[in-house]
Amino acid sequence: MKPNITNEAVKYGIISGLLSLVIMYGAWAVSINTFVSVRFISSFIPYVIGILIFGGITLRKANDNLLSYSEALKFAFLGYVIVEIFFAIGSYVLFNFLDTNLSQKTLEIAMEQTQRILENMGASADDIEKGLERTKESGKDMSFKTVFLGAGLYLIWDFILSLLIALIIRREAKFQDQL
Repeated sequence: MKPNITNEAVKYGIISGLLSLVIMYGAWAVSINTFVSVRFISSFIPYVIGILIFGGITLRKANDNLLSYSEALKFAFLGYVIVEIFFAIGSYVLFNFLDTNLSQKTLEIAMEQTQRILENMGASADDIEKGLERTKESGKDMSFKTVFLGAGLYLIWDFILSLLIALIIRREAKFQDQL
């Protein structure tokens, strides 16, 4: 019996989404500095990519070691959609119900880090002020609309990653095999 691509994408999306929530809430439980650092670092650690590649290869093997590019893309992108839903809901709950001052706390740390980075780069006082103002504007609002709009914007990047994941996990039937 051939595996259901949608069900597999949802399964691996849920696994990745739960892992992202564990990382986010775990870092928050440790300290605000850990939370900010982990949020920054986790944007560079491709754990979701690894999970989706593993899930995609598993899916391909269960499908007679064949998976078309379009099926692979469907699997990867749907997995990312599930992750973004989990992350958006988790962020909204954390910032608006569990720790209503978290936005302000993270903004203060982000502004300190921005100032330190710009100073280390030798930026002028005017450039530092502009950088701090951009950081301040970007961290003000954690409303439902803002959180889910952000998730939507992340889905654009996730689609690009899904295209790459699909290239890795796909395996088309060879023309000779079809004769």
